Amino acid sequence: MTVRSRASGFTLVELLVALVVAGVAVAIGYAGLAQLSDAAALSRASSRSVISSASARSELRTWLSSATLMDGTHTFRGVHGTIGPVHADELTMAVSTGGSLRRGPHRLRLWLDVDPLTTQEGPVVELVPIGHGGPGPPDTLELAPSARGLALRYLVTVDGRDRWVDEWTSPSQLPHAVELRLLEVEAATLGAADDRPRLPPLLAMPVTVRVELERE
Repeated sequence: MTVRSRASGFTLVELLVALVVAGVAVAIGYAGLAQLSDAAALSRASSRSVISSASARSELRTWLSSATLMDGTHTFRGVHGTIGPVHADELTMAVSTGGSLRRGPHRLRLWLDVDPLTTQEGPVVELVPIGHGGPGPPDTLELAPSARGLALRYLVTVDGRDRWVDEWTSPSQLPHAVELRLLEVEAATLGAADDRPRLPPLLAMPVTVRVELERE
């Protein structure tokens, strides 16, 4: 027996089929919106990653190129270090500017943070303002959490010849140039596998800058 709705003339079966079709259409619509939302979120995340990488690279160039001796004080100290097979160099120096958001002279320390008790991870920079009233509060920045190694070289004059060295410490002479490399797990540990995020391509490239200060 066939049952029809008095109001529309549709059979009950036809009404049920229509409801099922409408439900499928709504589900497809929600799925499409979810995909668009996920794509938009991924795009925003990618943009943030690129912007963050570009900003970190730009700040590194600014800091390295603005190294200064501050009237003979604040020794330039570049120390070569390792943690197992991983490069873990450290650089301490004065800079004439703390970067785009930190104007004025600062004391800078750059190192590889591998301490599980700290909130930072990977290459970290600490900036301390230098002023007439004494040093200000430090500002600590995490540069690239996915980096697992930090390697620095310095172009200096030794015995009348320019050469790259892994360490340079002097209270009165700056290097002519500095090269900085952030290393991935594979490069740092000689092929060891790791499931942590890869280093952004922009930060995987070496940063090489000339120091702007005139030297004697």
